[in-house]
Amino acid sequence: EFWCTWQVDRGDRLPLGAPALMVSPQAERVGAVRPDLVRKRDQKYSFSTEELKAARADVEVPAEPRPGQADYWVRHHKGFAVDVVPHEMKRHAPFP
Repeated sequence: EFWCTWQVDRGDRLPLGAPALMVSPQAERVGAVRPDLVRKRDQKYSFSTEELKAARADVEVPAEPRPGQADYWVRHHKGFAVDVVPHEMKRHAPFP
């Protein structure tokens, strides 16, 4: 999973809105995208999902299906929520 902060399919010029937790492809097909939507995306952007799959064919699958903290929600049946709240922005902030 990863946090997506820029909804490019909407055409936003700046990252607007709340971050969304996105999922990656999994063997169990949890959260799989409908094939018709994948085909539509491929056609729109002249992209080939099949070519990408072929290019990744030699990538080894990890021995442990969910290493480390991957799929935390599957292991613990809990997730995380992000709240969007107003916040005063500072012009300059110290660099860590």
